[in-house]
Amino acid sequence: MATPGIQHGVFRKLRLGQYPIEARLDLHRMTVEQARREVFGFIGDCVRYGLRSVIILHGKGERNPDGIAQLKSYLAKWLPELDDVMAFHSAQKHHGGTGAVYVMVRKGDRDKQHNRELHSRR
Repeated sequence: MATPGIQHGVFRKLRLGQYPIEARLDLHRMTVEQARREVFGFIGDCVRYGLRSVIILHGKGERNPDGIAQLKSYLAKWLPELDDVMAFHSAQKHHGGTGAVYVMVRKGDRDKQHNRELHSRR
Protein backbone atom coordinates (compact mmCIF):
# COMPACT_ATOMS: atom_id res chain seq x y z
CA MET A 1 0.00 0.00 0.00
CA ALA A 2 1.32 3.43 -0.91
CA THR A 3 -0.04 6.88 -0.16
CA PRO A 4 -0.83 9.20 -3.08
CA GLY A 5 2.28 10.98 -4.32
CA ILE A 6 4.64 8.02 -3.98
CA GLN A 7 6.49 7.54 -7.25
CA HIS A 8 5.98 4.15 -8.89
CA GLY A 9 9.74 3.48 -8.98
CA VAL A 10 10.12 4.28 -5.28
CA PHE A 11 7.31 1.90 -4.31
CA ARG A 12 8.69 -0.79 -6.62
CA LYS A 13 12.12 -0.49 -5.01
CA LEU A 14 10.52 -0.81 -1.55
CA ARG A 15 8.46 -3.82 -2.64
CA LEU A 16 11.57 -5.54 -3.99
CA GLY A 17 13.53 -4.89 -0.78
CA GLN A 18 16.12 -2.74 -2.53
CA TYR A 19 16.39 -0.04 0.13
CA PRO A 20 18.80 -0.63 3.00
CA ILE A 21 16.94 -1.61 6.17
CA GLU A 22 17.79 1.05 8.72
CA ALA A 23 15.86 -0.37 11.68
CA ARG A 24 13.90 -3.47 12.61
CA LEU A 25 11.02 -4.12 15.02
CA ASP A 26 10.24 -7.69 16.07
CA LEU A 27 6.67 -8.26 17.29
CA HIS A 28 6.98 -12.02 17.87
CA ARG A 29 5.28 -13.22 21.07
CA MET A 30 3.64 -9.83 21.76
CA THR A 31 -0.02 -9.31 22.52
CA VAL A 32 -2.02 -7.14 20.11
CA GLU A 33 -1.99 -4.25 22.59
CA GLN A 34 1.78 -4.51 23.19
CA ALA A 35 2.38 -4.71 19.44
CA ARG A 36 0.22 -1.64 18.78
CA ARG A 37 2.14 0.45 21.32
CA GLU A 38 5.47 -0.77 19.90
CA VAL A 39 4.51 -0.05 16.28
CA PHE A 40 3.25 3.47 16.96
CA GLY A 41 6.32 4.27 19.11
CA PHE A 42 8.70 2.70 16.59
CA ILE A 43 7.38 4.76 13.67
CA GLY A 44 7.60 7.93 15.79
CA ASP A 45 11.22 7.09 16.67
CA CYS A 46 12.03 6.46 13.00
CA VAL A 47 10.81 9.95 12.07
CA ARG A 48 12.70 11.48 15.01
CA TYR A 49 15.98 9.79 14.01
CA GLY A 50 15.57 10.24 10.26
CA LEU A 51 15.17 6.54 9.43
CA ARG A 52 13.28 6.08 6.17
CA SER A 53 13.29 2.38 5.27
CA VAL A 54 12.51 -0.08 8.06
CA ILE A 55 11.12 -3.57 8.55
CA ILE A 56 8.56 -4.90 11.02
CA LEU A 57 8.62 -8.64 11.75
CA HIS A 58 5.15 -9.85 12.71
CA GLY A 59 5.38 -13.59 12.10
CA LYS A 60 3.22 -15.93 10.08
CA GLY A 61 0.96 -17.19 12.86
CA GLU A 62 2.49 -20.67 12.81
CA ARG A 63 2.51 -20.86 16.60
CA ASN A 64 -1.13 -19.82 16.92
CA PRO A 65 -3.56 -22.71 17.41
CA ASP A 66 -5.70 -21.42 14.52
CA GLY A 67 -2.67 -20.74 12.30
CA ILE A 68 -3.80 -17.17 11.64
CA ALA A 69 -1.24 -14.35 11.52
CA GLN A 70 -3.21 -12.01 13.74
CA LEU A 71 -0.59 -9.26 13.99
CA LYS A 72 -0.27 -9.11 10.20
CA SER A 73 -3.95 -8.18 9.93
CA TYR A 74 -3.65 -5.56 12.65
CA LEU A 75 -0.53 -4.06 11.03
CA ALA A 76 -2.42 -3.71 7.74
CA LYS A 77 -5.00 -1.67 9.66
CA TRP A 78 -2.59 0.39 11.81
CA LEU A 79 0.01 1.43 9.24
CA PRO A 80 -2.40 3.40 6.99
CA GLU A 81 -3.61 5.25 10.13
CA LEU A 82 -0.12 6.65 10.72
CA ASP A 83 0.54 9.87 8.80
CA ASP A 84 4.28 9.19 8.94
CA VAL A 85 3.94 5.93 6.96
CA MET A 86 4.26 6.59 3.23
CA ALA A 87 4.13 3.00 2.01
CA PHE A 88 4.40 -0.61 3.15
CA HIS A 89 4.59 -4.02 1.52
CA SER A 90 5.21 -7.65 2.49
CA ALA A 91 8.92 -8.40 2.63
CA GLN A 92 10.96 -10.48 0.21
CA LYS A 93 11.58 -14.08 1.20
CA HIS A 94 15.15 -13.42 2.42
CA HIS A 95 13.82 -10.73 4.80
CA GLY A 96 11.01 -12.85 6.26
CA GLY A 97 8.53 -13.00 3.39
CA THR A 98 4.89 -12.87 4.44
CA GLY A 99 6.00 -12.80 8.10
CA ALA A 100 7.46 -9.29 7.74
CA VAL A 101 6.63 -5.96 6.16
CA TYR A 102 8.81 -3.21 4.68
CA VAL A 103 7.77 0.29 5.76
CA MET A 104 8.76 3.57 4.14
CA VAL A 105 8.67 6.39 6.69
CA ARG A 106 8.06 10.05 5.90
CA LYS A 107 10.95 12.49 6.31
CA GLY A 108 11.00 14.45 9.54
CA ASP A 109 10.80 18.26 9.44
CA ARG A 110 14.52 18.58 10.17
CA ASP A 111 15.42 16.39 7.17
CA LYS A 112 13.00 18.26 4.91
CA GLN A 113 14.57 21.58 5.94
CA HIS A 114 18.07 20.17 5.36
CA ASN A 115 17.08 19.06 1.84
CA ARG A 116 15.59 22.48 1.06
CA GLU A 117 18.80 24.20 2.14
CA LEU A 118 20.93 21.69 0.24
CA HIS A 119 19.03 22.07 -3.03
CA SER A 120 18.44 25.82 -2.88
CA ARG A 121 22.22 26.44 -3.13
CA ARG A 122 22.41 25.16 -6.69
